[in-house]
Amino acid sequence: MDGMQSRITGGTVSPPVEPFPRSRGTEGNQDRPYLGHARVTRRWGIGRIVWTTLRVVGAGLLAVFVIVFILFWQDLSAARERLSAVSTDVYASQYGDIEYRLVGEGPTVLVSHGITGGLDSGESLVTQWRHIPNDYRFLYVSRFGYLNSSLPEDATPRLQAAAYKDLLDHLGIERTIVVGNSAGGASAMWFAIDYPERTSGLILLSSSVPGPVPDPIPQLVREHDFVYWAAVKFAPDMLIGMLLPESISATLTQEERGFIMDTAFKSSLPISERTEGIRFDNEISVPGINDVPFERIEAPTLILQSVDDPREEQGGGEMATRIRNNQYLGLTGGHFLLRHEEEIRAATAAFIAELTSGDH
Repeated sequence: MDGMQSRITGGTVSPPVEPFPRSRGTEGNQDRPYLGHARVTRRWGIGRIVWTTLRVVGAGLLAVFVIVFILFWQDLSAARERLSAVSTDVYASQYGDIEYRLVGEGPTVLVSHGITGGLDSGESLVTQWRHIPNDYRFLYVSRFGYLNSSLPEDATPRLQAAAYKDLLDHLGIERTIVVGNSAGGASAMWFAIDYPERTSGLILLSSSVPGPVPDPIPQLVREHDFVYWAAVKFAPDMLIGMLLPESISATLTQEERGFIMDTAFKSSLPISERTEGIRFDNEISVPGINDVPFERIEAPTLILQSVDDPREEQGGGEMATRIRNNQYLGLTGGHFLLRHEEEIRAATAAFIAELTSGDH
């Protein structure tokens, strides 16, 4: 055919196949190959790479989340099993339910636990921290809002002291030595003030002290088990640093670090069962220490307080000045009084021996 090479197949005439379609651009570009399809293919290849990468990353994140959740659920389940294994009683007092545990023989020692605690935390002062010899009859109490104890609408540390007295009446216990640990110190002091005839002695063990109020535990942390667990699991140094000075925390052995995390932090799981008590302590108990009339405490008092935490050293010194009949023992080791367990145990044993004759 004129001006065109043709191919005849089966009686039809077909134009020759060009290797690339010609571009339909402006004049002068008539012979340039059309590369649009190549560019589309290249973009599609990049898109597939991005999409595949996102799928791999997403699968990895999902796997991490599943592993983390399994670990969380295992720890939470173990904590619930540990609590359910502790034999406790609940007394329906005029102040609401009071959960307690009465064990042992000898003079009665009522333990008022610290923040994030419960009666299990109070018992750990004897069985794990070993700050008090296990030679007495111990009355461990879950304070207002902790575990199975109610939180009255008008709750105060002074009302908590009245609840202690009601519980003692129910159990037929005439006199007791009261131990106030951390945020449990205020109610222990009010018990000694309002019921001196029922108080053989008062032990303030790293009690909250007068002065500036420490930062509260954030609401998000105290209300959600997973958030609290994550802080314990992935930010232990931050938690330890809140309660120990750098001079101590920087020298912790692995054994000491593990012990602190297990007994002071991980043991507070499930935190959701202590949320109301923590809020009560944050808003009422801890600030309320500044309203305690220390001069009205008549019972013999043993004060064990940190001297390497400036706030606790100053506040402990003020209590020692204002409580008339006291023995003051200033120790290093931050809020935990770490590495002085034997010294503390000896001091509490000697103090209790001075107060009792074994007939309580």
